[in-house]
Amino acid sequence: MPADQTATRIASLLPLLPRDYLILFALVDGPRHGHGILKSVEAGSAGVLFDPANLYRSLRKLHRDGLLIEATDRAPVSRPIRRRYKLTPLGRAVVTAEAHRLATLADAARARRLVPAPQGVE
Repeated sequence: MPADQTATRIASLLPLLPRDYLILFALVDGPRHGHGILKSVEAGSAGVLFDPANLYRSLRKLHRDGLLIEATDRAPVSRPIRRRYKLTPLGRAVVTAEAHRLATLADAARARRLVPAPQGVE
């Protein structure tokens, strides 16, 4: 896809729903199973809790939008198949663009003294 079409596609997907951002953000460091995504979101989002049904609904939507791919792990017959989710190049570009958008908003909040500057930064 040409760069201008990619930029248009990324812009069409922003802003992300907070839930979608947290899911994509959890996948930045590599593929995860659904349970791993839940734990990552809970650990890194100041206590945001997900209902697993909502997680899997969101994963299906993000997959349809081309932001992640789904792979299945081979499992012994006695265990259910586990699905792993991984960012696509478009998914990585979208989560990066959303992180920049959120950073700009955070900078504006700091400028208005709604949020303190990080320690050591003036």
